[in-house]
Amino acid sequence: MNTDFLKGKRILIAEDDFVNQKLITHSLNTTGAIFDIAGNGLEAIELLKSGNYDLILMDINMPEMDGFEATQVIRKEISSSIPIIAMTGWSSRTEGDKFTQVGMNGCLAKPFGLDALYKTLDAILQAPSVPLALAEPIVAAEVASTGEDPLVDLDMLNELAEGDNEYKVTIMNMFLETMPETMQKMDEYLAAADWENFYKTAHYAKSSLSVVKVPEMHKLAQAMERNARQQTSLETVPGMITIFKKYFEQVKTALNKEISALS
Repeated sequence: MNTDFLKGKRILIAEDDFVNQKLITHSLNTTGAIFDIAGNGLEAIELLKSGNYDLILMDINMPEMDGFEATQVIRKEISSSIPIIAMTGWSSRTEGDKFTQVGMNGCLAKPFGLDALYKTLDAILQAPSVPLALAEPIVAAEVASTGEDPLVDLDMLNELAEGDNEYKVTIMNMFLETMPETMQKMDEYLAAADWENFYKTAHYAKSSLSVVKVPEMHKLAQAMERNARQQTSLETVPGMITIFKKYFEQVKTALNKEISALS
């Protein structure tokens, strides 16, 4: 797709996941767009107060201040017209209505490919006052648990990398570095029965697993996120964490082999 429409456009990316930050900025690097990154809603608001932007890519689940809260503040105190695109793993009609109600102009359902990103940006920048329907997510096929090594699906990463092996290695290394920290937070929040922060951490893990795809781990993260958020079947969470960690050890071996082959 021709991305000339992005040349010189200033884009604010509000996203707390390092892997997703890298993916989005890599996708925009060749377009001529100018972008800044905020790690949460509060940082996004501060950047907006000190600079002008043509569009905001706004993650929903972030620490300190989430995307819904940030959008409400932006609409009330900063700008009623700047286009805001939600980035989220949610995709139901009810949640889609909430994006519109708080003042967002559209939504990209994670994980999204380059085509979905560019088409959404094009549509929003050409007609920023018209809310968009949810972009179609690219979803990995359901994989039944077989007890075998978890499948690692790098199709999305290969699409985004466009043949750049150095970039693929960077993303895989970031995944390997950040996932242990995420699992440690899960352990800490579980021990403290802090379900609010636990579900946010599980959501963070799920987001990281949307590009370096491991369907078995993604399903576990999704289940833990749901149980913690709804505070149901909490007795199953410790066992799911144990299996999640076991799968990660197997995935780590597979990714290190992939990194060695590309280096």
